[in-house]
Amino acid sequence: MDDDDYRALIEVVADELTRSGAPDIADENHYSWTDPDTGEAKLFEPRKRLIMMLQAFDRFVAIQDRALLTRSLATIQRGVRSDGPQRVVVALADDDGAREIDLADAPDFADVREGINNVIGRLLEDRFRYPEGEESDES
Repeated sequence: MDDDDYRALIEVVADELTRSGAPDIADENHYSWTDPDTGEAKLFEPRKRLIMMLQAFDRFVAIQDRALLTRSLATIQRGVRSDGPQRVVVALADDDGAREIDLADAPDFADVREGINNVIGRLLEDRFRYPEGEESDES
């Protein structure tokens, strides 16, 4: 895959993020760095931006995942002498305000998160980087 392929995937993922209620994750301003020599903000190269975007989406899904709640509460229960917490409510804030999610009622996103992480893993493999002999035109 080359940079144009990654840019096309970024557009698709950004559209899906917006439709999924996570438009902030699609904002490319989160995927930039400052050149120390010029002070200019530059976007990370497309492959890295796509990976970072998918990692951010995985974190977004993780905090709404009942399976993560179940594992976390079990860990807490093992570490405290009393019964510990029995439920967790997460408040997600966006431009429209905050919405609360009671994780006891949340869906199990384990399969979704596994899929996201499989895609990230494939993107991280060298053989998907660039066709042999080609280099990225972005830093």
